[in-house]
Amino acid sequence: MGLLLKNKKILTLIVVLQEAFSAIIPFFLLSSFLTLFYILVKYFNISYINLDMLGKLSVAFSTFSSLVANIAIAYFFAIRIKVSPIISSILSIATFITIVLIENNSIILPAGFTPITILNPLFSVMLLKWFYPKFSLNLSILDGNYHVYRLFNYLFVFVISYFVMILGYMFCDYFLDHLIDYLATIHFNITNVYILVIRDFFVQFFWFFGIHGEHVVNGFFGKDILFTNILPNLTFGEFHRMFVNIGGAGIGLSIALALLLYAKDKTIKLITKLSLPFIIFNIDTLIIYAIVVVNRYILIPFLLLPLFNLLVSYLFIHFVNIDFTTYYVAWNSPIFVDVYLKTDGNYLAILFQIFLVVIDTLIYSYFIKQFLAVKEISNHFDMLKDSLEIVEEIKAKESIKSFQARNMLIEANLKLSQTIKSINKDNLFVYYQPKVDIKNRVCNKFEALIRYRVDGVLKGPVFLDIIEQAGLAPIVDIWVSKMVKKDLQNFKTQNFFPQISVNLHPDTLKSKDAIEKILDILDGENIVFEIIERSFVYKEASTNLQLLKQRGFKISIDDFGVGYSSLETITKYQIDELKIDKSLIDLLNTKNGYIICKHSVMLCHEIGVDVVVAEGVEDETQLQLVKEIDIDVVQGYYFSKAIEANKVIDFVKNLKFS
Repeated sequence: MGLLLKNKKILTLIVVLQEAFSAIIPFFLLSSFLTLFYILVKYFNISYINLDMLGKLSVAFSTFSSLVANIAIAYFFAIRIKVSPIISSILSIATFITIVLIENNSIILPAGFTPITILNPLFSVMLLKWFYPKFSLNLSILDGNYHVYRLFNYLFVFVISYFVMILGYMFCDYFLDHLIDYLATIHFNITNVYILVIRDFFVQFFWFFGIHGEHVVNGFFGKDILFTNILPNLTFGEFHRMFVNIGGAGIGLSIALALLLYAKDKTIKLITKLSLPFIIFNIDTLIIYAIVVVNRYILIPFLLLPLFNLLVSYLFIHFVNIDFTTYYVAWNSPIFVDVYLKTDGNYLAILFQIFLVVIDTLIYSYFIKQFLAVKEISNHFDMLKDSLEIVEEIKAKESIKSFQARNMLIEANLKLSQTIKSINKDNLFVYYQPKVDIKNRVCNKFEALIRYRVDGVLKGPVFLDIIEQAGLAPIVDIWVSKMVKKDLQNFKTQNFFPQISVNLHPDTLKSKDAIEKILDILDGENIVFEIIERSFVYKEASTNLQLLKQRGFKISIDDFGVGYSSLETITKYQIDELKIDKSLIDLLNTKNGYIICKHSVMLCHEIGVDVVVAEGVEDETQLQLVKEIDIDVVQGYYFSKAIEANKVIDFVKNLKFS
């Protein structure tokens, strides 16, 4: 499944189905409501409501659902692959109606979704995409008649796509008819219970992709087995309704209960609550299309739990002596009521049905929690905030951004969820790397760096890429600021007053709320904020930069010479410090590298940049070279790696110069 999800075409189809089914949820809700209303009117024999008309209306909505789905899938798929959504929807309607006519010799739409409901719009739209370059009229679409001309461009494309689609369907239908006829001649010696297992697996499989599994499987297996007695007065169909799919396909009741127990997202909660009354009567259409369809986190229990129920229930009714009444369990018989009436109130049967619901709910809960963890990206904000004990909130809309591609969101969110769970105040630390003033031969400056303990080994912040992709960097920057404030207060008690550099992520710098929070934490402290140059592409960053300067903080440009490096940034903004990246320092022993570094330092000093820092100085040769080009401050392993706060003062006292 993981390999499939890395395929862009597969991911596109999954996203299209999710978008299409989400768009027609209001239709499913109305259809489910009409079906439920019809059942209640029939059960309670409400005479002043026209039952016949209500039944026809309910059936009409059910049958037209396939056409509505065709239009939605075609529309969203067309947008994805950049063809006309309107033309695509019309083509999908035309081909679907033609296929229905070929199958039934009349325009009787199928009740529920068949494979054609899904495949027809996908193939129709793909044909438009393929044929457009070859058969378009190529009329100019630059003037005011854009929409008219574009419509004409599709004339021949539409007609050719229609006929190719219909001919392709007829060929496939001919082949499948002969295949089914051939299979019908083969006699398999399989007991009924195994047939039920195979049948149920395929029912669930088709439902997972939004296809009405019962209808499709009945076409292959027939319905005879459903009316065969498994015990006196109990058919396989009744057995299945009472003990296997409790609440509809995939055990809808347990899905709903698991969601109610663990979902925090208001939308998911609302959909689940709306679905629950329908599920009681085994109408699970709403929750299937809103939550389950192509949701890989629910695939395993959705496929296998009904099979578990089937086998366990089969053993139960054969080993526990239960008499079944002549009451017929219809597909819409209410949950629990069906068992009560069918067993004449046998408490063991009722308890067994409750047992199945509880077990199924517990199993679903495990998978539902995984789904919810990656679904609710906004929860990650709170998870990280809580992990680092940051109580105050930052506006989520500014500090949290969704990932660019929906097909990457699942994997990225899973990694994010796992990362956040591994982060807490006990394994995250702030260390300090010395910034040595080689001109004055002192060290009173340090850069605050994050260190992360994994399996007892101290590492750099390997998790930052994932945190940054999720837009959660401001939370980490605020936490670092709090730790720096705490350490500075401790230094003051020892009569030590260093200058500390704190890194600000671009997302932090463009967030007014994050900057204001950091300013409140570090107000009055001797702080230099290190900023990478790409931060300045955001308009908000300039405003917040001025705010930092007004409050008396100094600004340092970090990683100069890597990626986005611009002389405009140095000249436009009042920069106090510039840090030359290690990649340039490593080139000092080359002619060009030496010239670039030397003139960069000279330029900075001439335009008023107070301090130029060389990053990543590791040996004596590099130290002598940075002295030659008039570098002010050196940072690197030559003097020290990042050290714990309680070792900073000792380092300063014991620092020696060659």
